[in-house]
Amino acid sequence: MKPLISICLVLGVVAGALFLQGRASSRFRNSVTGTGYTLWEEIKVAWELRTKKKNWPPRFETTPYRAPAEPVLHGIRVLWIGHSTTLIQTPHLNIMTDPILFDAIGPSVFGPKTVTNPGVLIESLPVIDVILISHNHYDHLDLRSLHALMDRQRTNPPLILIGRGTGQLLRNAGFSSFLELDWDDSITVKDTRIHFLEAIHNSRRGLWDRDKALWGSFLIESPEGTIYYAGDTAYGAHFSEIYEKYGAPKVSLLPIGAYEPRWFMYRLHMNPDEAVRAHLDLHSQYSIGIHFGLIDNAGESYDAPVHDLIAARRAHGVEATGFVAPRYGQIFQY
Repeated sequence: MKPLISICLVLGVVAGALFLQGRASSRFRNSVTGTGYTLWEEIKVAWELRTKKKNWPPRFETTPYRAPAEPVLHGIRVLWIGHSTTLIQTPHLNIMTDPILFDAIGPSVFGPKTVTNPGVLIESLPVIDVILISHNHYDHLDLRSLHALMDRQRTNPPLILIGRGTGQLLRNAGFSSFLELDWDDSITVKDTRIHFLEAIHNSRRGLWDRDKALWGSFLIESPEGTIYYAGDTAYGAHFSEIYEKYGAPKVSLLPIGAYEPRWFMYRLHMNPDEAVRAHLDLHSQYSIGIHFGLIDNAGESYDAPVHDLIAARRAHGVEATGFVAPRYGQIFQY
């Protein structure tokens, strides 16, 4: 009976969302064609993931760790917390990307569980200047995590940078320190220029709001070097275009997970081979893999992204130090 209930729920949710999609005029689109999908394809992939063979480990605990206490005096430091959550530090700026700091995602604390705890001790984090939110999917925009970060800095809240159409969600949740951006908008914070750029993806928070909030990536031009945070994206020409316009990043944070089944996910997520191609298109000096390991939201096994990245590096002649798949809590200095 449970499979029947599941497919009925999928049918209802998808049909309702797609019915309203054509009636709304304020929806965002990728600049490239062929990234959409049909109602049948969405039902099919939802069922395929719902009934897939269990290929992730049982829940396990990550030993809690502290963020680095010492300030960054030169260069760029990156701490990978899990999924797409990173702490990026330069001598004058502390930035967090898509913070997921608790064990559940979704509209409540009873939402889908992570396979392990995001291990960073929140109280050990430095004062955060900027939070980058790539899009409004629950595994990237977690209100509970944002509240935890804001509560630590009530008199000096971090600035949240988000895509157009996301502001009302934050406003309803009690946030005021945010700025909505369109693709190619930019803002200067201290000595750093932050650009919001195109990514090939989509957005949805509920039943009726598909693509009504803009998604994107961020390019951070700091005196210590350029950092590119890709957010969630499929592979496309935008990587070469970013290099042509802004030059090569010193370090790029590129997604390597949630890429199976490929017949569907190619529209939304890169596989590791495409991520290495993106690394080469960007001419990135270093790249760090993100968007893997923490949340079972696709068809590949838990360890597939790391193994496939190794194979992709070898196939494209990229050194192991040039594009790494980090461990929870691993710190990189560039």
